Amino acid sequence: MTQAVVIVLVCLAILLCIFLIIIFLLIFQNKRKAVQTEQDSAEYLIVYASQSGNTENFAQQTAQQLQSVGEQVQCMDIQFLTESHLHTAHKVLWMVSTYGEGDAPDTAQNFVQTFMSQKYDLAHLSYAVLASGDSRYPDFCRFGQRLNSWLQDQKAQPLFDMICVDQQAQTTLNVWTHCLEQQTRHELGNLNKEKEWTSVQLQKRELLNAGSQGNPLYHLEFSFEELQWQAGDILELRCANTVTEIEKFLNRHEQPASIDSVHKLQFKNLRQHPEQYRNESFLNWTERFENLSSRDYSIASIPEQKKIELVVRQEITETGLGLGSGWLTQGIEQGQFADVRIRINPSFQAESDQKPCILIGNGSGIAGLMAHLHQQQRSLSFGNWLIFGERNKLTDSLFQTQLQQWQSNGVLAEQDLVFSRDGNSLKYVQDVLNTRSELLKQMVEQGACIYVCGSIKGMGQAVDDTLTSILGADLLNDLKQQRRYKRDVY
Repeated sequence: MTQAVVIVLVCLAILLCIFLIIIFLLIFQNKRKAVQTEQDSAEYLIVYASQSGNTENFAQQTAQQLQSVGEQVQCMDIQFLTESHLHTAHKVLWMVSTYGEGDAPDTAQNFVQTFMSQKYDLAHLSYAVLASGDSRYPDFCRFGQRLNSWLQDQKAQPLFDMICVDQQAQTTLNVWTHCLEQQTRHELGNLNKEKEWTSVQLQKRELLNAGSQGNPLYHLEFSFEELQWQAGDILELRCANTVTEIEKFLNRHEQPASIDSVHKLQFKNLRQHPEQYRNESFLNWTERFENLSSRDYSIASIPEQKKIELVVRQEITETGLGLGSGWLTQGIEQGQFADVRIRINPSFQAESDQKPCILIGNGSGIAGLMAHLHQQQRSLSFGNWLIFGERNKLTDSLFQTQLQQWQSNGVLAEQDLVFSRDGNSLKYVQDVLNTRSELLKQMVEQGACIYVCGSIKGMGQAVDDTLTSILGADLLNDLKQQRRYKRDVY
Protein backbone atom coordinates (compact mmCIF):
# COMPACT_ATOMS: atom_id res chain seq x y z
CA MET A 1 0.00 0.00 0.00
CA THR A 2 1.48 3.36 -1.03
CA GLN A 3 1.96 6.23 1.33
CA ALA A 4 -0.59 8.31 -0.59
CA VAL A 5 -3.28 5.66 -0.08
CA VAL A 6 -2.54 5.53 3.65
CA ILE A 7 -2.85 9.30 3.91
CA VAL A 8 -6.18 9.21 2.05
CA LEU A 9 -7.53 6.48 4.35
CA VAL A 10 -6.45 8.37 7.46
CA CYS A 11 -8.13 11.53 6.18
CA LEU A 12 -11.32 9.60 5.43
CA ALA A 13 -11.27 8.10 8.93
CA ILE A 14 -10.85 11.55 10.46
CA LEU A 15 -13.70 12.93 8.36
CA LEU A 16 -15.90 9.99 9.37
CA CYS A 17 -15.19 10.63 13.06
CA ILE A 18 -15.98 14.34 12.63
CA PHE A 19 -19.22 13.42 10.83
CA LEU A 20 -20.28 11.03 13.60
CA ILE A 21 -19.51 13.63 16.27
CA ILE A 22 -21.63 16.22 14.43
CA ILE A 23 -24.51 13.73 14.14
CA PHE A 24 -24.27 12.92 17.86
CA LEU A 25 -24.28 16.61 18.81
CA LEU A 26 -27.29 17.29 16.60
CA ILE A 27 -29.22 14.39 18.12
CA PHE A 28 -28.29 15.51 21.64
CA GLN A 29 -29.33 19.09 20.86
CA ASN A 30 -32.66 17.93 19.42
CA LYS A 31 -33.34 15.83 22.50
CA ARG A 32 -32.60 18.81 24.74
CA LYS A 33 -34.93 20.94 22.64
CA ALA A 34 -37.61 18.26 22.87
CA VAL A 35 -37.30 18.11 26.64
CA GLN A 36 -37.37 21.90 26.86
CA THR A 37 -40.40 22.01 24.56
CA GLU A 38 -42.17 19.50 26.80
CA GLN A 39 -41.39 21.65 29.83
CA ASP A 40 -42.53 24.85 28.13
CA SER A 41 -45.73 23.39 26.66
CA ALA A 42 -46.93 21.49 29.73
CA GLU A 43 -49.86 23.23 31.40
CA TYR A 44 -49.36 21.15 34.55
CA LEU A 45 -46.15 19.90 36.11
CA ILE A 46 -46.83 17.12 38.63
CA VAL A 47 -44.04 16.63 41.15
CA TYR A 48 -44.24 13.67 43.52
CA ALA A 49 -42.21 12.61 46.55
CA SER A 50 -43.06 9.08 47.62
CA GLN A 51 -41.50 6.72 50.14
CA SER A 52 -43.60 3.57 49.77
CA GLY A 53 -45.11 4.03 46.30
CA ASN A 54 -48.64 5.17 47.20
CA THR A 55 -48.13 8.82 46.35
CA GLU A 56 -46.21 8.01 43.17
CA ASN A 57 -49.02 5.74 41.95
CA PHE A 58 -51.65 8.40 42.59
CA ALA A 59 -49.51 11.05 40.88
CA GLN A 60 -49.23 8.87 37.77
CA GLN A 61 -52.99 8.31 37.80
CA THR A 62 -53.60 12.04 38.11
CA ALA A 63 -51.32 12.71 35.14
CA GLN A 64 -53.13 10.13 33.01
CA GLN A 65 -56.54 11.56 33.89
CA LEU A 66 -55.50 15.12 33.06
CA GLN A 67 -53.97 13.98 29.78
CA SER A 68 -57.16 12.09 28.90
CA VAL A 69 -59.14 15.36 28.94
CA GLY A 70 -56.59 17.17 26.77
CA GLU A 71 -54.32 18.82 29.34
CA GLN A 72 -50.58 18.95 28.68
CA VAL A 73 -48.89 17.30 31.65
CA GLN A 74 -45.37 16.45 32.72
CA CYS A 75 -44.99 14.11 35.73
CA MET A 76 -41.69 13.66 37.54
CA ASP A 77 -40.02 12.47 40.73
CA ILE A 78 -38.95 15.38 42.94
CA GLN A 79 -35.32 14.19 42.87
CA PHE A 80 -35.12 15.17 39.18
CA LEU A 81 -36.57 18.66 39.65
CA THR A 82 -34.30 21.51 38.53
CA GLU A 83 -34.36 25.29 38.86
CA SER A 84 -35.31 25.42 35.19
CA HIS A 85 -38.50 23.51 35.95
CA LEU A 86 -39.44 25.98 38.67
CA HIS A 87 -38.77 29.00 36.46
CA THR A 88 -40.62 27.70 33.37
CA ALA A 89 -43.57 25.88 34.96
CA HIS A 90 -46.95 27.59 35.06
CA LYS A 91 -48.93 25.29 37.35
CA VAL A 92 -47.34 22.73 39.65
CA LEU A 93 -49.23 19.99 41.48
CA TRP A 94 -47.10 18.83 44.40
CA MET A 95 -48.02 15.37 45.68
CA VAL A 96 -45.80 14.52 48.62
CA SER A 97 -45.79 12.07 51.51
CA THR A 98 -44.40 12.25 55.03
CA TYR A 99 -42.95 9.31 56.90
CA GLY A 100 -41.14 8.59 60.14
CA GLU A 101 -40.76 11.54 62.48
CA GLY A 102 -42.21 14.09 60.05
CA ASP A 103 -39.46 13.45 57.50
CA ALA A 104 -39.47 14.02 53.77
CA PRO A 105 -39.13 10.89 51.61
CA ASP A 106 -35.58 9.85 50.74
CA THR A 107 -35.92 11.09 47.16
CA ALA A 108 -36.86 14.55 48.46
CA GLN A 109 -33.89 15.00 50.78
CA ASN A 110 -31.79 16.74 48.13
CA PHE A 111 -34.69 19.07 47.28
CA VAL A 112 -35.04 20.01 50.95
CA GLN A 113 -31.32 20.72 51.31
CA THR A 114 -30.76 22.40 47.94
CA PHE A 115 -33.99 24.23 47.15
CA MET A 116 -35.83 24.81 50.41
CA SER A 117 -32.75 26.42 51.95
CA GLN A 118 -32.77 29.13 49.27
CA LYS A 119 -34.99 31.99 48.13
CA TYR A 120 -36.63 32.14 44.70
CA ASP A 121 -39.03 34.47 42.96
CA LEU A 122 -41.92 32.14 42.11
CA ALA A 123 -44.60 34.80 41.75
CA HIS A 124 -45.34 33.46 38.25
CA LEU A 125 -46.09 29.97 39.57
CA SER A 126 -49.48 28.63 40.66
CA TYR A 127 -49.52 25.48 42.73
CA ALA A 128 -51.47 22.98 44.81
CA VAL A 129 -50.24 20.56 47.47
CA LEU A 130 -51.63 17.13 48.25
CA ALA A 131 -49.89 16.02 51.44
CA SER A 132 -50.10 12.35 52.41
CA GLY A 133 -49.47 11.03 55.89
CA ASP A 134 -50.66 8.93 58.78
CA SER A 135 -52.55 10.65 61.61
CA ARG A 136 -51.41 7.98 64.07
CA TYR A 137 -48.09 9.82 64.13
CA PRO A 138 -47.66 13.27 65.74
CA ASP A 139 -46.07 15.00 62.72
CA PHE A 140 -48.99 14.32 60.39
CA CYS A 141 -48.22 15.54 56.83
CA ARG A 142 -45.30 17.56 58.18
CA PHE A 143 -43.28 17.60 54.95
CA GLY A 144 -46.31 18.74 52.94
CA GLN A 145 -46.88 21.55 55.43
CA ARG A 146 -43.23 22.64 55.24
CA LEU A 147 -43.35 22.58 51.44
CA ASN A 148 -46.56 24.62 51.39
CA SER A 149 -45.07 27.24 53.73
CA TRP A 150 -41.91 27.44 51.62
CA LEU A 151 -43.91 27.95 48.41
CA GLN A 152 -45.88 30.74 50.05
CA ASP A 153 -42.63 32.39 51.16
CA GLN A 154 -41.44 32.32 47.53
CA LYS A 155 -44.62 34.22 46.52
CA ALA A 156 -46.10 31.28 44.59
CA GLN A 157 -49.89 31.47 44.22
CA PRO A 158 -52.07 28.60 45.54
CA LEU A 159 -54.70 27.20 43.19
CA PHE A 160 -56.59 26.00 46.26
CA ASP A 161 -55.85 25.22 49.91
CA MET A 162 -53.45 22.39 50.77
CA ILE A 163 -55.20 19.04 51.19
CA CYS A 164 -53.96 16.54 53.78
CA VAL A 165 -54.93 12.92 53.20
CA ASP A 166 -54.78 10.37 56.00
CA GLN A 167 -53.64 6.90 54.86
CA GLN A 168 -54.92 7.52 51.31
CA ALA A 169 -58.51 8.03 52.54
CA GLN A 170 -60.83 7.94 49.54
CA THR A 171 -63.07 10.74 50.80
CA THR A 172 -60.11 13.14 50.97
CA LEU A 173 -58.76 12.06 47.59
CA ASN A 174 -62.20 12.84 46.19
CA VAL A 175 -61.86 16.40 47.51
CA TRP A 176 -58.55 16.72 45.62
CA THR A 177 -60.24 15.41 42.46
CA HIS A 178 -63.11 17.89 42.84
CA CYS A 179 -60.66 20.80 43.22
CA LEU A 180 -58.84 19.75 40.04
CA GLU A 181 -62.16 19.48 38.21
CA GLN A 182 -62.95 23.07 39.18
CA GLN A 183 -59.54 24.19 37.91
CA THR A 184 -59.66 22.31 34.61
CA ARG A 185 -63.43 22.51 34.07
CA HIS A 186 -63.33 18.85 33.11
CA GLU A 187 -64.90 15.87 34.80
CA LEU A 188 -62.03 13.66 35.91
CA GLY A 189 -63.94 10.89 37.66
CA ASN A 190 -62.36 8.71 40.30
CA LEU A 191 -58.60 9.20 40.15
CA ASN A 192 -57.83 6.59 42.79
CA LYS A 193 -58.28 3.38 40.82
CA GLU A 194 -57.71 0.82 43.52
CA LYS A 195 -56.57 -2.67 42.69
CA GLU A 196 -58.88 -5.52 43.48
CA TRP A 197 -58.32 -7.46 46.68
CA THR A 198 -57.03 -11.02 46.32
CA SER A 199 -57.66 -13.78 48.84
CA VAL A 200 -54.69 -15.67 50.26
CA GLN A 201 -54.87 -18.61 52.66
CA LEU A 202 -52.96 -18.83 55.93
CA GLN A 203 -50.91 -22.03 55.93
CA LYS A 204 -48.59 -21.50 58.87
CA ARG A 205 -48.04 -19.17 61.81
CA GLU A 206 -45.04 -19.56 64.09
CA LEU A 207 -43.88 -17.59 67.13
CA LEU A 208 -40.23 -16.69 66.54
CA ASN A 209 -39.19 -15.24 69.90
CA ALA A 210 -40.68 -17.27 72.75
CA GLY A 211 -39.46 -15.88 76.08
CA SER A 212 -38.28 -12.59 74.58
CA GLN A 213 -38.43 -9.32 76.47
CA GLY A 214 -39.92 -7.77 73.34
CA ASN A 215 -43.43 -8.09 71.96
CA PRO A 216 -44.22 -11.43 70.26
CA LEU A 217 -42.83 -11.74 66.73
CA TYR A 218 -44.56 -14.10 64.30
CA HIS A 219 -43.62 -15.70 60.99
CA LEU A 220 -46.63 -16.27 58.71
CA GLU A 221 -46.93 -18.16 55.43
CA PHE A 222 -49.81 -17.72 52.97
CA SER A 223 -50.57 -19.65 49.80
CA PHE A 224 -51.72 -17.71 46.74
CA GLU A 225 -52.79 -18.25 43.14
CA GLU A 226 -52.29 -15.13 41.05
CA LEU A 227 -49.97 -12.57 42.57
CA GLN A 228 -46.75 -11.05 41.25
CA TRP A 229 -44.26 -8.89 43.09
CA GLN A 230 -40.56 -8.14 43.39
CA ALA A 231 -38.25 -8.19 46.37
CA GLY A 232 -38.89 -4.93 48.20
CA ASP A 233 -42.59 -4.63 47.37
CA ILE A 234 -45.27 -4.28 50.03
CA LEU A 235 -48.25 -6.43 50.97
CA GLU A 236 -51.32 -4.37 51.79
CA LEU A 237 -53.67 -6.18 54.18
CA ARG A 238 -57.38 -5.48 54.29
CA CYS A 239 -57.99 -5.44 58.03
CA ALA A 240 -61.01 -7.27 59.38
CA ASN A 241 -62.82 -7.77 62.66
CA THR A 242 -62.81 -11.19 64.26
CA VAL A 243 -66.11 -12.99 64.78
CA THR A 244 -65.65 -12.53 68.54
CA GLU A 245 -65.25 -8.74 68.17
CA ILE A 246 -68.37 -8.52 66.00
CA GLU A 247 -70.43 -10.62 68.40
CA LYS A 248 -69.37 -8.42 71.34
CA PHE A 249 -70.39 -5.32 69.38
CA LEU A 250 -73.77 -6.83 68.51
CA ASN A 251 -74.37 -7.86 72.12
CA ARG A 252 -73.56 -4.34 73.38
CA HIS A 253 -76.26 -2.98 71.09
CA GLU A 254 -78.71 -5.80 71.78
CA GLN A 255 -78.66 -7.11 68.23
CA PRO A 256 -78.89 -10.78 67.24
CA ALA A 257 -75.73 -12.35 65.85
CA SER A 258 -76.40 -13.90 62.45
CA ILE A 259 -74.23 -14.93 59.51
CA ASP A 260 -75.53 -11.94 57.57
CA SER A 261 -74.85 -9.40 60.34
CA VAL A 262 -71.35 -10.76 60.97
CA HIS A 263 -70.57 -10.57 57.24
CA LYS A 264 -71.79 -6.96 56.94
CA LEU A 265 -69.66 -5.81 59.88
CA GLN A 266 -66.53 -7.76 58.96
CA PHE A 267 -64.66 -4.77 57.50
CA LYS A 268 -66.39 -1.92 59.38
CA ASN A 269 -64.58 0.19 61.96
CA LEU A 270 -66.27 -0.87 65.20
CA ARG A 271 -63.70 0.94 67.36
CA GLN A 272 -64.37 4.47 66.12
CA HIS A 273 -67.80 5.14 64.66
CA PRO A 274 -70.34 7.99 64.39
CA GLU A 275 -73.05 8.55 66.97
CA GLN A 276 -76.37 6.89 66.29
CA TYR A 277 -79.16 9.34 65.45
CA ARG A 278 -82.36 9.27 67.47
CA ASN A 279 -84.77 6.72 65.96
CA GLU A 280 -82.10 5.63 63.44
CA SER A 281 -82.21 1.91 62.73
CA PHE A 282 -79.20 -0.22 63.60
CA LEU A 283 -78.78 -1.16 59.92
CA ASN A 284 -78.79 2.44 58.69
CA TRP A 285 -76.41 3.44 61.47
CA THR A 286 -73.80 0.77 60.74
CA GLU A 287 -73.95 1.52 57.02
CA ARG A 288 -72.50 4.93 57.87
CA PHE A 289 -69.45 3.34 59.51
CA GLU A 290 -66.11 3.84 57.80
CA ASN A 291 -64.27 0.76 56.60
CA LEU A 292 -61.23 -0.34 58.57
CA SER A 293 -58.00 1.06 57.18
CA SER A 294 -55.50 -1.29 55.60
CA ARG A 295 -52.04 -2.09 56.95
CA ASP A 296 -48.74 -2.49 55.08
CA TYR A 297 -46.19 -5.26 55.59
CA SER A 298 -42.79 -5.97 54.08
CA ILE A 299 -42.82 -9.25 52.16
CA ALA A 300 -40.15 -11.74 53.24
CA SER A 301 -40.32 -13.98 50.16
CA ILE A 302 -40.27 -13.84 46.35
CA PRO A 303 -42.92 -15.30 44.00
CA GLU A 304 -40.68 -18.18 42.94
CA GLN A 305 -41.02 -19.63 46.45
CA LYS A 306 -44.77 -20.10 45.81
CA LYS A 307 -45.71 -18.54 49.14
CA ILE A 308 -46.09 -15.15 50.77
CA GLU A 309 -44.07 -14.82 53.96
CA LEU A 310 -44.51 -12.08 56.54
CA VAL A 311 -42.78 -11.26 59.82
CA VAL A 312 -45.19 -9.41 62.10
CA ARG A 313 -44.55 -7.85 65.49
CA GLN A 314 -47.65 -8.00 67.68
CA GLU A 315 -48.58 -4.45 68.64
CA ILE A 316 -50.16 -4.06 72.06
CA THR A 317 -52.04 -0.81 72.79
CA GLU A 318 -54.05 0.53 75.72
CA THR A 319 -57.24 -0.74 74.07
CA GLY A 320 -55.91 -4.14 73.05
CA LEU A 321 -54.01 -5.57 70.12
CA GLY A 322 -53.13 -3.47 67.10
CA LEU A 323 -55.55 -3.58 64.20
CA GLY A 324 -53.43 -5.37 61.61
CA SER A 325 -51.00 -7.20 63.86
CA GLY A 326 -53.81 -8.42 66.11
CA TRP A 327 -55.72 -9.84 63.15
CA LEU A 328 -52.65 -11.58 61.75
CA THR A 329 -51.23 -12.94 65.00
CA GLN A 330 -54.44 -13.93 66.79
CA GLY A 331 -57.53 -13.18 64.70
CA ILE A 332 -57.12 -15.26 61.56
CA GLU A 333 -56.93 -19.03 61.96
CA GLN A 334 -54.90 -21.50 59.92
CA GLY A 335 -56.81 -22.33 56.74
CA GLN A 336 -58.75 -19.06 56.74
CA PHE A 337 -58.40 -16.39 54.06
CA ALA A 338 -57.20 -12.80 54.18
CA ASP A 339 -57.73 -10.11 51.54
CA VAL A 340 -54.50 -8.58 50.28
CA ARG A 341 -53.00 -6.74 47.34
CA ILE A 342 -49.47 -5.97 46.23
CA ARG A 343 -48.17 -2.42 46.17
CA ILE A 344 -45.13 -1.73 44.05
CA ASN A 345 -42.46 -0.03 46.14
CA PRO A 346 -39.71 1.46 43.93
CA SER A 347 -38.05 2.93 47.03
CA PHE A 348 -37.00 -0.55 48.14
CA GLN A 349 -37.07 -2.73 45.03
CA ALA A 350 -33.95 -4.53 43.88
CA GLU A 351 -32.07 -3.07 40.93
CA SER A 352 -31.89 -5.12 37.74
CA ASP A 353 -28.07 -5.04 37.56
CA GLN A 354 -27.78 -6.31 41.09
CA LYS A 355 -24.33 -6.35 42.66
CA PRO A 356 -23.49 -7.47 46.20
CA CYS A 357 -25.70 -5.78 48.79
CA ILE A 358 -25.26 -4.38 52.25
CA LEU A 359 -28.44 -5.27 54.13
CA ILE A 360 -29.12 -3.51 57.44
CA GLY A 361 -32.10 -3.90 59.74
CA ASN A 362 -33.68 -4.78 63.05
CA GLY A 363 -36.76 -6.54 64.41
CA SER A 364 -39.52 -7.27 61.92
CA GLY A 365 -37.34 -5.52 59.32
CA ILE A 366 -35.74 -8.93 58.76
CA ALA A 367 -38.68 -9.53 56.38
CA GLY A 368 -37.61 -7.05 53.72
CA LEU A 369 -33.98 -8.17 53.98
CA MET A 370 -34.92 -11.85 53.60
CA ALA A 371 -36.74 -11.10 50.34
CA HIS A 372 -33.63 -9.43 48.93
CA LEU A 373 -31.43 -12.32 50.02
CA HIS A 374 -33.79 -14.81 48.36
CA GLN A 375 -33.54 -12.72 45.19
CA GLN A 376 -29.75 -12.53 45.45
CA GLN A 377 -29.59 -16.31 45.71
CA ARG A 378 -31.86 -16.74 42.69
CA SER A 379 -29.74 -14.24 40.70
CA LEU A 380 -26.53 -16.01 41.77
CA SER A 381 -25.32 -12.76 43.28
CA PHE A 382 -22.91 -13.70 46.06
CA GLY A 383 -20.80 -11.74 48.53
CA ASN A 384 -23.60 -9.93 50.39
CA TRP A 385 -23.27 -8.47 53.88
CA LEU A 386 -26.04 -8.71 56.50
CA ILE A 387 -26.04 -6.48 59.59
CA PHE A 388 -28.99 -7.22 61.83
CA GLY A 389 -29.95 -6.27 65.38
CA GLU A 390 -32.30 -7.67 68.01
CA ARG A 391 -32.53 -7.86 71.82
CA ASN A 392 -31.15 -11.18 73.12
CA LYS A 393 -29.26 -13.90 71.28
CA LEU A 394 -30.96 -16.65 73.28
CA THR A 395 -34.55 -15.65 72.48
CA ASP A 396 -34.33 -13.36 69.44
CA SER A 397 -32.09 -15.19 66.95
CA LEU A 398 -34.26 -15.22 63.83
CA PHE A 399 -34.09 -17.59 60.83
CA GLN A 400 -30.74 -19.00 61.93
CA THR A 401 -30.94 -22.13 59.77
CA GLN A 402 -31.59 -20.11 56.61
CA LEU A 403 -28.92 -17.53 57.41
CA GLN A 404 -26.33 -20.24 58.06
CA GLN A 405 -27.21 -21.89 54.76
CA TRP A 406 -26.72 -18.60 52.92
CA GLN A 407 -23.37 -18.12 54.62
CA SER A 408 -22.31 -21.66 53.67
CA ASN A 409 -23.19 -21.28 49.99
CA GLY A 410 -21.67 -17.80 49.65
CA VAL A 411 -24.83 -15.72 49.30
CA LEU A 412 -23.76 -14.13 52.58
CA ALA A 413 -20.05 -13.35 52.70
CA GLU A 414 -20.40 -11.34 55.89
CA GLN A 415 -22.94 -11.66 58.70
CA ASP A 416 -22.95 -9.40 61.76
CA LEU A 417 -25.71 -10.12 64.28
CA VAL A 418 -25.84 -7.79 67.28
CA PHE A 419 -27.98 -8.02 70.40
CA SER A 420 -28.57 -4.87 72.43
CA ARG A 421 -29.39 -6.54 75.78
CA ASP A 422 -26.52 -9.06 75.94
CA GLY A 423 -23.91 -6.65 77.29
CA ASN A 424 -21.53 -6.81 74.31
CA SER A 425 -19.56 -3.80 73.12
CA LEU A 426 -21.36 -3.89 69.78
CA LYS A 427 -24.99 -3.29 70.71
CA TYR A 428 -26.55 -1.80 67.61
CA VAL A 429 -26.22 -2.11 63.84
CA GLN A 430 -24.69 1.37 63.61
CA ASP A 431 -21.89 0.16 65.91
CA VAL A 432 -21.01 -2.48 63.32
CA LEU A 433 -20.90 0.15 60.58
CA ASN A 434 -18.49 2.27 62.60
CA THR A 435 -16.28 -0.71 63.48
CA ARG A 436 -16.19 -2.05 59.91
CA SER A 437 -16.21 1.27 58.06
CA GLU A 438 -13.40 0.23 55.70
CA LEU A 439 -15.40 -2.75 54.43
CA LEU A 440 -18.41 -0.47 53.98
CA LYS A 441 -16.39 2.00 51.90
CA GLN A 442 -14.83 -0.80 49.86
CA MET A 443 -18.17 -2.42 48.99
CA VAL A 444 -19.78 0.92 48.11
CA GLU A 445 -16.81 1.77 45.88
CA GLN A 446 -17.31 -1.57 44.12
CA GLY A 447 -20.95 -0.74 43.38
CA ALA A 448 -22.85 -2.30 46.29
CA CYS A 449 -26.41 -1.25 47.05
CA ILE A 450 -27.46 -0.49 50.63
CA TYR A 451 -30.86 -1.66 51.87
CA VAL A 452 -32.23 -0.65 55.28
CA CYS A 453 -35.39 -2.20 56.72
CA GLY A 454 -36.94 -1.82 60.17
CA SER A 455 -37.87 0.89 62.65
CA ILE A 456 -37.24 4.49 61.65
CA LYS A 457 -37.06 5.58 65.29
CA GLY A 458 -33.72 4.59 66.69
CA MET A 459 -32.32 2.26 64.04
CA GLY A 460 -33.29 3.97 60.77
CA GLN A 461 -32.19 7.44 61.79
CA ALA A 462 -29.04 6.21 63.53
CA VAL A 463 -27.99 4.22 60.46
CA ASP A 464 -28.58 7.22 58.20
CA ASP A 465 -26.51 9.46 60.49
CA THR A 466 -23.71 6.87 60.66
CA LEU A 467 -23.62 6.38 56.89
CA THR A 468 -23.46 10.15 56.47
CA SER A 469 -20.56 10.34 58.92
CA ILE A 470 -18.60 7.53 57.23
CA LEU A 471 -19.35 8.16 53.55
CA GLY A 472 -20.12 11.87 53.60
CA ALA A 473 -23.39 13.63 52.82
CA ASP A 474 -22.53 14.18 49.15
CA LEU A 475 -21.77 10.53 48.45
CA LEU A 476 -24.88 9.38 50.32
CA ASN A 477 -27.00 11.77 48.24
CA ASP A 478 -25.35 10.40 45.11
CA LEU A 479 -26.25 6.86 46.21
CA LYS A 480 -29.87 7.94 46.64
CA GLN A 481 -29.90 9.47 43.17
CA GLN A 482 -28.40 6.27 41.75
CA ARG A 483 -31.00 4.19 43.63
CA ARG A 484 -28.23 2.44 45.53
CA TYR A 485 -29.41 3.53 48.98
CA LYS A 486 -32.92 2.28 49.62
CA ARG A 487 -35.00 2.15 52.77
CA ASP A 488 -38.20 0.55 53.99
CA VAL A 489 -38.46 2.08 57.44
CA TYR A 490 -41.54 2.61 59.57
